[in-house]
Order: sequence, then structure tokens, then C-alpha cells
Amino acid sequence: MTKKLCILLSSTVILAVSSSCGAPSAKCPSKDAVKNSVKDLIPQDFTVESVSGVKEINGLCEVVIKVGAQPLVFYTDSTGNYVVAGNIISLKDKKNLTRERQQEFMKVSTDQLKELEKHVNFTYGQGKKFIYYITDPDCPFCKKSEPIIEDWAKKAGVQIKVILFPLPIHPQAFGKSVALVCDKKGWEELVKGYESKNQCDEGKKAITDNLQFLSQLGVNGTPTFVGMNGKMQSGVPTEEDLNKLIN
Repeated sequence: MTKKLCILLSSTVILAVSSSCGAPSAKCPSKDAVKNSVKDLIPQDFTVESVSGVKEINGLCEVVIKVGAQPLVFYTDSTGNYVVAGNIISLKDKKNLTRERQQEFMKVSTDQLKELEKHVNFTYGQGKKFIYYITDPDCPFCKKSEPIIEDWAKKAGVQIKVILFPLPIHPQAFGKSVALVCDKKGWEELVKGYESKNQCDEGKKAITDNLQFLSQLGVNGTPTFVGMNGKMQSGVPTEEDLNKLIN
């Protein structure tokens, strides 16, 4: 997505008295028409998942697209000539309707889950249920998440499948990730901030493959969680958030 569209998304807020989306209150453009209209704004490959009228906001259409597994919600008019990017907030119950709608589409496919399994670097805990934990060794929000995950996994009997995804903003994270793979380390070392000079080719390839696949999936930050049901969650989680990934 271009910087221009990102800025619009973060800065626009629409306040609405209505508390629901999706009813056909406007004649909306087709999926193909929407894709044609916005393709120059979004350089990555994307699919248009849904185009529907926004109830109680006459003439406004909601659009949901996906870049990899990541959904993006924005709004357009009945002609598809204008884009409104931002959040609709219900004044009635103070809900962020745009974010809720986005969460509905935060899901990976069965094929994507199978591919994700190939990128697991190590696991923590035991159980028939599992989640994928995408993390960066130097990510502060991941460090806040780890005791929450560990405690929840023990109580719920869930296995945590760890995928290392070092971000470019943390210059030492790639080397730490490679070392964890090369030295066959696991959860305890990740939590403690393991470092080593071992930069074997096998480890470099594993981490590079992770970066390539997860970027294609639309992952751009850590921590990111993917459930056995395909649902996704970003940021420091609550136990309620984690439970949604296995139910």
C-alpha cells in the first residue's frame, strides 16, 4: 500500500449514529470496478473480498480488500470515483465499526496454514490445539507478550509454534534469529535473549524464507498470532484474544 493511502487511513475518522454495517443502503460498484479504481494506489497484489452498502449512511459503500492475509477496509461512493479511508465510529455504543469489520476478515486460508507450518522454527508446550507465534527477538511488544502466552499455554494445554520474523528496524534481530536456528535453541533461549556468533547457511536460509513468505502473507509487524482456525491477531494479546484463535 502506498504511503499516501496509509496516511489517509490513519487520519480520517467518520462518526456515525448507526451501529451496523453491511445492509444495502446504496447501489455500490462491482468488485471489478473497485479493483480497477484503486489498483494504482495499492502496488501489491490484492483481492476485493466484499463491497456493500453502509446502513444509515446514505450513498456510502464499504470495501474490504486483502493483501495476502491482511484485510483493509475503506469506503467509496456509488460510482467508485472517490475513496474515504478511515474509521467509522458508532456514537451509540462507541464501537470502531471499521476495526471490527477488519477483524472479521483477519484470517488465513487452509493452504496458507499448511505453508505456515513449514516455517516453524521451534515449539513450546504440548497439546492437540496450537497457535503460531510470529516474533522478533528484539521486539519489545513480543517480550511483553511472552509471559502472557506462556501462562495461557500451560493453563489451556496449547502448543505454541514459533516463527522467527526479524524486523529491519531491529538491526541485531536477524543475526539472533539465525543463531537460534543454527544452535537449535528454543523458547527458553528466545525469552532470555539468546545471542551467538553461529551464522550457518541453514539458519540464514530458514530466516530468509520466513521473511519472504510472511511478507507475501501481509505480515508487517510483531507480535502476530495465527490460530489453528486461521484467525489472526496482532499486538500484545489478552487471554480472550488467544482463546479466539483455538475455538
